[in-house]
Amino acid sequence: MSQKVNPTLIGLFIVVGVALGVAGLLLFNTSKLFVQSRDCIVYFDNSLNGLSEGAPVKYRGVVIGSVKRLMIRFNQATNDYSMPVLVEIQKKLIEDRMGEQSEVFTDVSIERRIKHGLRASLATESLLTGQLYIEMHPNPTAPRPAYHQIAALYPEIPTEPTEIQQLMENLASLDIKSLETNANLLLTNLEAAIGTLQFAKINAGLTNLLFSADRLVTSPEITNAFVAIRTTLDEYKLLGQKLNNRVDPLVDSLTNTLADANRALAQFRGAAENIRTLVAPDSPVRNGLDETLQEMASAVQSLSALVDFLKQHPNALITGRQTREK
Repeated sequence: MSQKVNPTLIGLFIVVGVALGVAGLLLFNTSKLFVQSRDCIVYFDNSLNGLSEGAPVKYRGVVIGSVKRLMIRFNQATNDYSMPVLVEIQKKLIEDRMGEQSEVFTDVSIERRIKHGLRASLATESLLTGQLYIEMHPNPTAPRPAYHQIAALYPEIPTEPTEIQQLMENLASLDIKSLETNANLLLTNLEAAIGTLQFAKINAGLTNLLFSADRLVTSPEITNAFVAIRTTLDEYKLLGQKLNNRVDPLVDSLTNTLADANRALAQFRGAAENIRTLVAPDSPVRNGLDETLQEMASAVQSLSALVDFLKQHPNALITGRQTREK
């Protein structure tokens, strides 16, 4: 006989299961219940294919948050087709990995960082999977930011395309059809120009040119001219050797002559110094010369007086000089 099922046990089992589910859900989300975060919004002009909710938000490669929501339109003009993305920046990640304080979450701080070039862009997490993430980085040369929000509901971080995206946009803007048309036209003109060329005449002209060049090179006149040039070069070489043999002794003689001239100049300088010493105002030679000149002047005066006396008394040479009696 089968035993009857107890409804109380079934109800208790259901209550316990629900309680365990709620407790598990609370434990799963407990890491986010007490985590302080700040929501920001970014707008991208290109496709968001490869970006998913929960994707990391990095600052120069360091995770500082995650993607919270992907949207098609949000708080933007009707003719604005940029794709909005709501991101969540976590305070603990900022403080642990960037050394920043809580002031980074203020509107004034975010605005100041944007003025210094803070920008966001899409980057590839893996080339194999094509997964994207949001990269934030400073760019001091970034152009003025363009905002998309009509009302400032969230702090908006301006975006800029990556170098690869810019390259792809430039490639996409190329007029491939026009390039193909121009290339076809160029090939057609080139084919027409080649068709007009007379290859037979060109070939004959080249053959004649090569034959004439060969005949010129092998002619006796050219051979004799090369021989004459070689002989002339040998003669110039011999002349140069002779000149070297004669120039070297000449240079030695000139060097000796200059040395003798230097010695003579030194001797002349010594003689000039001796003469200057002799004629100096305070030199003994000059003083003696002055005394001698004075004595000669006195002798000349005495001789002049004697001549005057003889003129007056010519017989004095015979009688001698008479003295007067007193």
